[in-house]
Amino acid sequence: MLMKKFLFASLLLGFSVVVSGAEPLTTSAAIIQKAKNECASFDGGEFHATNDAVTSHDFTGDGQPEELVDAAQFSCSTAASMWGGSGGTFLWVVVAGRSFEFLAHRWRVVDMDGQKVLLLAVHSSECSDTIGPCYRALVWSDGFRTTR
Repeated sequence: MLMKKFLFASLLLGFSVVVSGAEPLTTSAAIIQKAKNECASFDGGEFHATNDAVTSHDFTGDGQPEELVDAAQFSCSTAASMWGGSGGTFLWVVVAGRSFEFLAHRWRVVDMDGQKVLLLAVHSSECSDTIGPCYRALVWSDGFRTTR
C-alpha cells in the first residue's frame, strides 16, 4: 500500500523518483541538505529556504517538540517546482529520528483537547474521483494515524 502511494505521488508530481540505498533522513538539517543537493545538481541551481521552512510542534505529547519541514518554503533558481506539483508539496515531520513524509497543498496544526492535530489540504483524488476539497487529519499514536 505504501509503495502504491509513493508511485502515485511521483506521478502526480510529474517527475521520476530514483530510489537509492541511502539512509533515511532523520533530521530537518538532513532533509534541507538533501534539498540543497538536489537543487545544485539541477543545472547548478541556488537553493533558498525561508525562516518558516522548519517549525516545531509537540505531536507526541511528551513535551519535546518535533520538527516539521515544509518544502513549500524552499526555492531553487533553476526549477519552478522541484518539491511539489499538482499532488501538493512535500512536508516532513521528524519524530524520534524518523521522518514521516506527506504531500499537501496547505497544512495547519491545531490543538484539540491537548492533542496536536496535523490538518492537510490534499489532492482531491485522496477523497474521491471528483474534483473538490479534500482534507486529512493526522494525530500521533505510535505513528501518525488518520481516517479515510
